Amino acid sequence: MVHDGSSTDRSRRGHAVAPRGARGLTRRRVLGAGAAAGGALWLGVAPAVAGAARGTDGTRRVRVPRARLRPGRVVELRPGAFELVGGSVAALAGSGIEARARRRGGRWTPWTTLAGGADHAPDGRRATMGDPLWVGDSDLLQLRARRLPARDLDLALVGLDARERRRTRTASARAAASRAARPRATATGRAAMPAIIPRSAWASGVATKGSPTTGQVQLAFVHHTVNGNDYQPEDSAGIVRAIAKYHIGSNGWNDIGYNFLVDRFGQIFEGRAGGVAEPIVGAQAVGWNSVSTGIAIIGTFEQTAPPEAALNAVAALIRWKLPLHGAPTAGTVSLVSSGGAGNRWPRGREVAFNRVSGHRDGCSTDCPGTSLYGLLPALRAKVGDAVVAPTRQLTLSGPESVVAYGKTLTASGRLTIGGAGIAGEPVVLEKRSPSGGWVPLGTATTDGAGRWRLGTSWRRSADLRARAGDTVSDVITPPIVPSLSLRSPASRVRKGRTLRVSGRVRGSDRVRIMLRRRYAGGRYKLVGERTITLDGSRFATRIPVRRTGLHRVTLQATSGGRRYDSAARYTRAIG
Repeated sequence: MVHDGSSTDRSRRGHAVAPRGARGLTRRRVLGAGAAAGGALWLGVAPAVAGAARGTDGTRRVRVPRARLRPGRVVELRPGAFELVGGSVAALAGSGIEARARRRGGRWTPWTTLAGGADHAPDGRRATMGDPLWVGDSDLLQLRARRLPARDLDLALVGLDARERRRTRTASARAAASRAARPRATATGRAAMPAIIPRSAWASGVATKGSPTTGQVQLAFVHHTVNGNDYQPEDSAGIVRAIAKYHIGSNGWNDIGYNFLVDRFGQIFEGRAGGVAEPIVGAQAVGWNSVSTGIAIIGTFEQTAPPEAALNAVAALIRWKLPLHGAPTAGTVSLVSSGGAGNRWPRGREVAFNRVSGHRDGCSTDCPGTSLYGLLPALRAKVGDAVVAPTRQLTLSGPESVVAYGKTLTASGRLTIGGAGIAGEPVVLEKRSPSGGWVPLGTATTDGAGRWRLGTSWRRSADLRARAGDTVSDVITPPIVPSLSLRSPASRVRKGRTLRVSGRVRGSDRVRIMLRRRYAGGRYKLVGERTITLDGSRFATRIPVRRTGLHRVTLQATSGGRRYDSAARYTRAIG
């Protein structure tokens, strides 16, 4: 079992009341919106609730008094920009609280019931916050309840700032562009690992709590995340990031609960940290986490079927994942319940599961939605019957954050056979040379659980692999933060001549030199550039200067799809 972090901090919540005359609160607007969205007329809108308090975990908190949620009312909140919302289990239980959000630009999402989510939790823990609802980039939230809640409703809202949104969109698009079309079978007949978008595409800066815990993988539970189905491929990494921030910050878990997430386009995302080939214990099916892997399709599939691309990706993932741990993909397995709130079965009860099961088979929940649950027999047929004898597996994981030039890169992994660790075996970390050969960087010895860890000075981005005898890991290519040093150019240069630019670049083979001229208002505009391929670390070149005025010179290098700029230097062009 895994015991995730401390309970949710509720110490910073607010519930200031906005004026009744605030924009969007007219009776006609609310009645029209209610009729259009749900086919029912609501008696009015309660005074808007505003003033969400920002917690130290990056989420925003607001408390809605239960009296405001009397049936027949719509409560409106202005918490600032947000993309995901979830509520407290104590208030959601039996109240039928629904939410909808106004996307930036004015379009409202459909009314959706906020799920209590007691069934999504670490083993041995009781959930305090319900399942998160992703609504997209929104600025206004409305709530309504079928029954008066028993408690005040505590809400947690998660938003991504412009930088997070830009990074996840870029990383997601880049990963999607390089994703293999379909997995291939290995020479042994075992299904190859499908293309999996790593945590580096969405998790940079998301702090986990504690260390991953390993268990066994005897079956796969299929989930849905309960959010709109109208997102685009470049949105998916941001959705995963928002869910992780909610699971960690609001639920108090160690990490995102799911082991894997699959979007409607068939993109597979690494979920909980620890390695996709490891039997990592998640927080996705209370009472069964230590014996399963959890795969969530991003979307809501109560009445709508998931796209074929998503089902194919889930099938490929299960076809690889279960045999990796010595478990067949077809038939049933008998497991003993660990109990817990949300579990359908008391502690100690032996239960037979299909190797590919829906979340509701083990827990008291509607997940993965009626439509998706009805497609599980077809999904099992897609997975097929892959019974493969356990084989040796060597995993390799690099750092989650980018390593600066000359700093230590720490690689780690695990050597197993059938999911069991192999102790006392040497593992060599190797780097691909410019000529294509593999050069050893160092050797580590596996511990009692088969784990190994090794640090090496990182001076150039290159392919890495690990090797233990004849067993070789997958190849990874950790990026590097290059070291950029630009010498100050001449303080003055005549218009129409060239400016000598020199410096030193370490950790990158190419550098872009950019010359910008200062215009009225202090704005600098690009007026010249040159890209050079380096032979060594030092360079010197010339760039034309065509107009008078103050000019700024910078270097730019790219590593791992990210751009890095040097400190600026200045020169003045004279007539």
